[in-house]
Amino acid sequence: MRFPTAILLFLCLAAPARADFDSARAALARGDTAEMAALAEAGDVAAQLALATAFLVGRGVERDEKQAFAWAKKAAAAGRLEAQLMLSQLYEQGSAVEQDLAESARWLEKAAAQGDAEAQLGLGTRYLSGAGVEKDGIVAISWMEKAAMQGDPVAQMQLGVVLANGAAGETQPEAGLRWIERAADQGYVDALMTLGMVYVQGMFGSPDAVLAYKWFRLAADRGEDRAIEVAHQLEGQMSPEDLARARKLVETWTPK
Repeated sequence: MRFPTAILLFLCLAAPARADFDSARAALARGDTAEMAALAEAGDVAAQLALATAFLVGRGVERDEKQAFAWAKKAAAAGRLEAQLMLSQLYEQGSAVEQDLAESARWLEKAAAQGDAEAQLGLGTRYLSGAGVEKDGIVAISWMEKAAMQGDPVAQMQLGVVLANGAAGETQPEAGLRWIERAADQGYVDALMTLGMVYVQGMFGSPDAVLAYKWFRLAADRGEDRAIEVAHQLEGQMSPEDLARARKLVETWTPK
């Protein structure tokens, strides 16, 4: 029995928010793109990134991905993490510049090397699929582990699925389950649902309705409709003693 495939990570670019963005942000808030552009032209990396973001989303200026790419490239070359992520995304999309997955992966690796968990996970999935890099399961696992070790539940979940399915080499179900449990311990719904399925189907031995109920009920409490239905079905199949134990596990559970 294989675990469900994890949802692939999509990098989300957030507006700059660090202190050294103040001048550029103030100019943007006033609608003074000329001042922001002057700062960017003078080599202010924060202004370059703010201008790239403005052009990318059309905030205060007309949306222009080519301008966003040009300014992001300057900031990325100066080592700005957010710009490196943006540049990687633009190369992957191929809308502002000719699509180049190898160049996309190169900039993603620069961001990952700075310790960004999302970039590390994204790079791991690239090595897993061979998108812009030579396919390498060992390297894929290495990058995914770096992200997972930072406590990112998405990374923990995806790493667990990869290990359990043997997608990067030898199947390691126990190790995979441990990572999925770490994601579930944070209340990550995909992990909660996966653990519910593990125990209801007996993927590691006999089915365990008590543990299955625990994980499905926790997912249900977080608004997962499928979990509500399954938890209700389990309630009708369990003995009063088992149901009491299962409910106690839910009541005493706290996220880690």
